[in-house]
Amino acid sequence: MVTLCNNRPEGFGPHSSLHPSIPTTCFLDTILTPSVTWLYLFVLPFLLPLYAKSLRSHNTKRLSATDRFVDDDGLPILRSEWDDDPAPRRGVFIRILSVLYYLLAIAMLGMMALEIARLNLADLGIGLLPFTFGGILAALVLRSSWQARIVRLVNATYWVLLAAAMSVKLVAELREEDGKENRVKGDGVVGRYPTSDEALDVAVMVGVEAALGVLEFIEWQRLAWY
Repeated sequence: MVTLCNNRPEGFGPHSSLHPSIPTTCFLDTILTPSVTWLYLFVLPFLLPLYAKSLRSHNTKRLSATDRFVDDDGLPILRSEWDDDPAPRRGVFIRILSVLYYLLAIAMLGMMALEIARLNLADLGIGLLPFTFGGILAALVLRSSWQARIVRLVNATYWVLLAAAMSVKLVAELREEDGKENRVKGDGVVGRYPTSDEALDVAVMVGVEAALGVLEFIEWQRLAWY
């Protein structure tokens, strides 16, 4: 049976019984980390009017930009005449960043699934971590369908906040005493998911989330050029 929290040596309240100055991983898995996704999903419906406005502005700029690909008679310029234009090279760079973004997002989904599976197998409870899947998938959909600066900014903020929340969790896990020995099942057997292993998984996710935030910021900056 899947539970929210179970067999966690630091307790189940907001403050750890091992280190009163840090929160428990139960609190982080059920409140802090999911709340970032809840806030993100709550904000998304309010972006629709802003997105419509930015889309109209973007289309206007694209129409004006096409003027440089025709001559004075309105005839199209041959590709050889604008090979020195940096736009094609910039396009390749942006495509590379997009591929990297999707690969990192898929890696983030895999790492989150791995953590949830290992928490469940170790009978530690999975908290409300599955809600994070909704945020990651929403960010992927927005990335692929909405070319608007406000969307990029919101996505970047989501990744940074998620990385910050998981950084708090990483600190809490690193400060747990006797990491592997403390995580025991009800029968006294050492659990299958020691603190050191989870700390490594969380550290990887923090790095991936930070990278995704940087890529969204780069895209936000790029859209300002058009």
